[in-house]
Amino acid sequence: MEHTLVQTWNLGYVGLSYVIAALTSFVSLELAGRAGRARAIGSSHFWVIAQALLLGYGIWAMHFVGMLALHSNMPSAFQLLPTVLSGLAAVALVYPALRILHAGALSLGRLALAGTIAGTGIVVMHYLGMAAYRMPGTTVEIVWAPLIASVAIAIGASMVALFLFGMLASDWARQQSAALLYGAKTVAALVMGVAITGMHYTGMAALHYAIDPAADPDRMAMTGTDSGMLALVIGVVSFLLIGLAVTSIAMDTSEDLDIDSYQDAAATD
Repeated sequence: MEHTLVQTWNLGYVGLSYVIAALTSFVSLELAGRAGRARAIGSSHFWVIAQALLLGYGIWAMHFVGMLALHSNMPSAFQLLPTVLSGLAAVALVYPALRILHAGALSLGRLALAGTIAGTGIVVMHYLGMAAYRMPGTTVEIVWAPLIASVAIAIGASMVALFLFGMLASDWARQQSAALLYGAKTVAALVMGVAITGMHYTGMAALHYAIDPAADPDRMAMTGTDSGMLALVIGVVSFLLIGLAVTSIAMDTSEDLDIDSYQDAAATD
């Protein structure tokens, strides 16, 4: 048995984790705008659910792709149950945060409450996911500084994201040009991608793995979900969900254009 734990990073997976986070952020910003626009006619609930599912799953997908970026010279795998629970935790707490955000006028108190709930969901998702990661023959030590920092980043980033969602769901957004909103959402998504991945890699630094000299080599057989298959499934499902969301947005935009054209024609007549 080797007595030195060697860990390296796969930059391809690191880059993919950022791409997933940024794309998820951009589509979530689009959905936030539709939730606000639909509120006036009482049909915003669909877009809020869609936003919660996409955002919660997207952050979860980024998290596991980011974990797959870490390679070591020890066998490792993911346990299925905590992996699934971590994904459910993200969606379960992002949804009520969005409901609180969209329930009334944007205020600091509403933003702080919603941001704390969403940030807590991200933290629970992250550390449940880390608990799913098993590396027999090693010990794990908590490093408190990055752990506290990861919690602060999660809540702070959630508040910023929810503020942007709230702005895009407000009357202000409906008064802006499409080009301005598109540019703002693009820049915001790129920044949100940095915040989401930054929280993840800070959180990973909060757990320090080391070789356990007392480990029994005969008990180091690895059981769990195959990492390569997990990466493939997460990647395919992520881009399918993002594609479906983009398609829904495109169809919704087309319907709006048809309605506007009809209304303009009727006004002309």
